[in-house]
Amino acid sequence: LKEAEVMMIGCPTAWIDQPRHEENQPFHNALTPVDELVNYDITVAIGSDNIADYMLPFTDGDMWNELKLMAIGNRFMDLDELVKIATVNGRKVLGLA
Repeated sequence: LKEAEVMMIGCPTAWIDQPRHEENQPFHNALTPVDELVNYDITVAIGSDNIADYMLPFTDGDMWNELKLMAIGNRFMDLDELVKIATVNGRKVLGLA
């Protein structure tokens, strides 16, 4: 991924109800594995695509909730990286930085 300059946008609430599938993704849950990606210097940003999802009617698009779910779901508490994920990495992933 690093060689190909792949960057990721994690949308935690969008995947929270998905089961884990080892054959497709060797992750601990269906959330973007931020802890693993950051260790390999892969750029990760935060996103949401659930503001009008009939399967998750109580989602409000609150990016702080998305970031909190990403951090807690991955047991990833690196505050400096989380700040980058919530701010400058979004610009970078979108090609604006």
